Amino acid sequence: MNTGAATPAVKIVGVRFLNARPLLAGLEAGIPAPFPYSFETAEPSVCADRLAGLEAGAGLVPVAALPLMPEVRAVPSLGVAARHEVRSVLLISRVPLERVRSIAAHAASRTSIVLARLLLAERWGSHPRVISRQPPLEAMLEGVDAVVMIGDPALAVHGRTDFLEVDLAGAWAEWSGLPFVFAIWGVGPMAPVGIETLLERSLDFGEGRWSELVPIWAQAHGVGLDEAREYLENTLTFRLGDPERAGMEEFLRRAAGAGLLPRRDEVWHAV
Repeated sequence: MNTGAATPAVKIVGVRFLNARPLLAGLEAGIPAPFPYSFETAEPSVCADRLAGLEAGAGLVPVAALPLMPEVRAVPSLGVAARHEVRSVLLISRVPLERVRSIAAHAASRTSIVLARLLLAERWGSHPRVISRQPPLEAMLEGVDAVVMIGDPALAVHGRTDFLEVDLAGAWAEWSGLPFVFAIWGVGPMAPVGIETLLERSLDFGEGRWSELVPIWAQAHGVGLDEAREYLENTLTFRLGDPERAGMEEFLRRAAGAGLLPRRDEVWHAV
């Protein structure tokens, strides 16, 4: 944490799941910046709430939150994305997908439940009601047809549920032919000049100490080392290119067209 007497510290909030750790590495270590800042972690929906309320100057937020935050712009080069199955964003169903009438959504989720509703409507003709619940899976499944789980809890149950499991990133890639961006750095209107550089350097820090940090992250999140390496190195993408940006824009367009999100044409932060 950096501190400063003259200028109030800008608050930065990041997602506390394993999938975000590379993006947060330098911030967690307190790398220097030309302005004072403080850093903390929270669940994705809380990150969005703090950025939307201008309690934070920058936050790693669910992509689906962007249309609800008109003053917030997305940093175009950094986020949490996948080009294929991701294993940590799951729709788990007791029934065939065309018969799903009720979903319990992980309360931390925003983007994933919009993606699940979009896929169910457009691919399987299902329009379920949604309620919010917290893991574990057994509690979430009570009285509903399906659940959406994300992050570390989803990783823990993937392939072990005895129910129909749909990897939502894989389903999106199959449907659209594009990667899916789950979370992205959002910057508020009062963020200081240079905030994007700090966020870039935070990922640089993690990449430069990869072999040292991955075992620490794996242990902290209760994931085997080989699984953590596969997940962070070969499954996820943290530096966004044109395909990821196109995938994010297409998701926002399709979700708005389906009435699941407000329309927002311009989301990117000028850097």
